[in-house]
Amino acid sequence: MKERAKKLFLLLGGIFVFMAADAQYLRTSYFMEGTSSRLQLNPGLQPTRGYFNFPVIGSFNVGASSNVLGTSDIIDIVDSGTDLFTNDDLYNRLKDDNRLNVNLNTDILSFGWYRGKGFWSVNVGLRADIGASIPGDMFNYLRDADQFDYSSGRLEGSITNMAFDVNAYAEVGLGYSRAINEKLTVGGRFKVLLGIASAELAVDEFSVDMNLPADPDNPSSWNGNYGGSYSARAHVATSFKGGGLSFDENNVPDGFDFDGGFGIAGTGFGIDLGASYKLLDNVTLSAAVLDLGFIKWKSSATTTATAEGGEDIQINQNNYQEFLDDDFLSLERFNLKANEEGTTSRKKKLSSTVLLAGEYTLLSDKLSLGAMYTARFVEPKTLNEITFSATYRPKNWFNLALSYSPVQASGKSFGLGLKLGPLFLGTDYMFFGNNSKSVNGFLGLSFALGKSKEKSYAHHNCR
Repeated sequence: MKERAKKLFLLLGGIFVFMAADAQYLRTSYFMEGTSSRLQLNPGLQPTRGYFNFPVIGSFNVGASSNVLGTSDIIDIVDSGTDLFTNDDLYNRLKDDNRLNVNLNTDILSFGWYRGKGFWSVNVGLRADIGASIPGDMFNYLRDADQFDYSSGRLEGSITNMAFDVNAYAEVGLGYSRAINEKLTVGGRFKVLLGIASAELAVDEFSVDMNLPADPDNPSSWNGNYGGSYSARAHVATSFKGGGLSFDENNVPDGFDFDGGFGIAGTGFGIDLGASYKLLDNVTLSAAVLDLGFIKWKSSATTTATAEGGEDIQINQNNYQEFLDDDFLSLERFNLKANEEGTTSRKKKLSSTVLLAGEYTLLSDKLSLGAMYTARFVEPKTLNEITFSATYRPKNWFNLALSYSPVQASGKSFGLGLKLGPLFLGTDYMFFGNNSKSVNGFLGLSFALGKSKEKSYAHHNCR
């Protein structure tokens, strides 16, 4: 059983490592007029000119955040190896609810151009969102199982409300924005979504309570009543073209099958809406709602399994060994089996974002001071952030921004954005060896299309 517990812990440790951020898009770029990435945050903004992003790396963003573990903690996990169970410093950092979120976005192809007073944009991209909620009781149980000593005579633990959610999909979007008058610009983006893969795990209950003699190999130790109980209620579902959960001859999950290759496992639609309003000559307010939509995953690409197992058991000197080896935690014991009757199409909402921002400009709009609030409605809990930024933008080919987002990084990090010609690099959470709970990075390579937009209604709202 110890070996099984170690494997499970290291698997979850791998999740922690992989989930080292959260900003779905780069907030630091929002007030940088020379970057096309700001349109991802608000389709109601208009750039100074058209653009063409280099395929794949022209708009690449990855990020992760945790309410518990920071970058130094992740390094500790990697360095600890099998000594994780004796790492008291790590265990002391854990909370009752340990949440993690990761996202990855890249545009395979994206470009935009002006036509009249309107600005059009097209993008074909890949998106991935991962969220997890892992109760602290799970780590306590695994630690107790690994360090189980017969002298204690008892092994018990309970795990509830554990969840893991993954969605990966392709996006084909068409955007349009237009200046309504001198003050107001509005825009939107309609997106066709092609589901690639989805997986969810929900553990409602897992409990173990065993009582054993201090010396089970000694027949005289079995002079009392020994036994225990266990129970589990869980649900697993995957949607993947030609793959997903695989099952043995007893309909018990035995792994994941990816032999079918990638394909379309679901379809859906999404929409982004945005606007900016010039309140004063040097004050602009803006707002956006992103990723309103859903993906419906096909029943033909979906596999599900449920667990409803548990019983009271009597333990004696003839059968105690089976409750101490790997077989005790086997899937068969907890009755985790294929649920063909419950396999239907699944509709899942996108992780939407609400954005509110204000900007004050100086030095003929060359210097910008801005503040932004974002709320991203991810599983298992909404992620909120406030970002303060200062942006220097003397030329379209040169922009420099410094930002501070205190909530997700617990005030231990700041952001930086630099546009130099076609190259753009940025992060909302700069890593300098501190134990930051959020990290992200953005790489862009964009080339200008067409002439610079002349001053007009749109120009007043492009910043």
